[in-house]
Amino acid sequence: METPDKKQIVIPGEEIATIEEYSPGKNVFQDTGDGLIKSKKVGRLRLDVKTHVAEVESMKTHKNVLTKNEVVYAVVERFEDPIAVLRIIYSESKKTPIVPSVTGILHVANASNSRVRYLSDVFGYGDIVRAYVVEEGGPPFYLSTRGRQFGVIVAKCPKCMSSMRKRGIVLYCPQCGYKTKNKKISLYYLLK
Repeated sequence: METPDKKQIVIPGEEIATIEEYSPGKNVFQDTGDGLIKSKKVGRLRLDVKTHVAEVESMKTHKNVLTKNEVVYAVVERFEDPIAVLRIIYSESKKTPIVPSVTGILHVANASNSRVRYLSDVFGYGDIVRAYVVEEGGPPFYLSTRGRQFGVIVAKCPKCMSSMRKRGIVLYCPQCGYKTKNKKISLYYLLK
C-alpha cells in the first residue's frame, strides 16, 4: 500500500494501511475481517515511520457549525451506495457561504418521500442540491432532501456537462438535447 500524503484527509472506514505496516493509534482501528487499518473519524492522516503507528488527527470544529433543520446548498461529489457524499457550500438559513466547505452525507432513505432505490438515479455528479441538516454534530453533517422544496436546484448534463433547464417535470440540456425526468427536482430549481 502506498504511503499517503502527510496532509491527506480520511473519512470513517477508509483504508489506511495493513497491520504489517503500521499499528493502530488514535482514531484508528484494525478491521478484524481483512486485517487492514482503517480510520474512525474524519481527519488528517498521520503516519509515523519511526514508530510505525498510524493516527488520524480530528479536524478542528468548523466555526460555521450547522444546526438541525438548517437549510443548506451542497454539491454532489460521489456515490457510495446507500449514501452520497456532498460538499456543503452555503447556508440559506444564515445567508452565508460555508468557507471552507464541509462534508455532508445523504442517505438513500432521506432522499425523498417516495421510494428511491439508488441515489445516482435521482442525483448526478456536480448537481447543486437544496437540503436540510437532519442532526447536529459534524462534519460530516447528515442531510435530507425530503419534501418538494428540497432536491436539485441546478443540474449538469451527464453527456456534455452543460447546465440543464427545467420544462414541467423534465430537465433538458439546451446544448445536446439530453432529457431526464428521474431527478429529485426542488420547487426552487433555478434554470427555467
